[in-house]
Amino acid sequence: MQALNERQERIRHLLATQGRLNVAALSRQLAVAAMTIRRDLTQMEQAGLLTRTHGGCLLQSPFVAEATFHEKQRVRQEQKSTIAREAVRRLKRGDAVYLDTGTTALQVARALSPNLDLRVFTNNLRVALELFGRTGVEVTVYGGALARRNPDLVDEIALEQIAKYRLDVAIVGGDALDVMRAEFYGADTSSAALSRAAQRQADRVIVTMDSSKFGKRSLAVAGRLTSGVTLITDNEVNAKDRAALRRTKAEIVFL
Repeated sequence: MQALNERQERIRHLLATQGRLNVAALSRQLAVAAMTIRRDLTQMEQAGLLTRTHGGCLLQSPFVAEATFHEKQRVRQEQKSTIAREAVRRLKRGDAVYLDTGTTALQVARALSPNLDLRVFTNNLRVALELFGRTGVEVTVYGGALARRNPDLVDEIALEQIAKYRLDVAIVGGDALDVMRAEFYGADTSSAALSRAAQRQADRVIVTMDSSKFGKRSLAVAGRLTSGVTLITDNEVNAKDRAALRRTKAEIVFL
């Protein structure tokens, strides 16, 4: 197959983020005819990038590729905002809180109340900028090298900085969750390593992840659903996955 055109690249990144796409929705989002989208999907299926379904397509590989921050911002914002508000509701005044990479962490930052008097630690530059000048919040940004696809500071410097601070709560996300293994993953190995390090420093872990990421895997294990961990997700989880999640030692919250 010849190189993907710009529209097909957008489809590929959307599929990496969501796992499943609909022709009608893609037609509206990309402002092209449904026939054009179907032709794109056929070509991409021939290249082994996806599997066609009735009315759409599925990610060919179970492994979710890393999407850019801007790509992730465009999807499931309502669910992310609801999940973020519930995470904030579980914070206590004076907590030392880690906010992870990703767009749900940004929604958490936007939902923080000045009355909480928090100290926030993050390697997410969008979170830091969101909280800049906010009363009642003290922000510490871990050092590190700027990631290539997302506004995060990563590498050994960031890992070393995380180990220097004790945290009350680590609020983390992920790009995929294998329900049966009770593991969540990061598409970027450096970000997953930071998530694991922050969780080790925290008394409590809150995982904020919408259900579109369930049933997938990615490159690196970012954490596990076990005792001391709370998973906050939306209400679109199927019955089988709900039952499997309830068998873990984690607290599961469906919104």
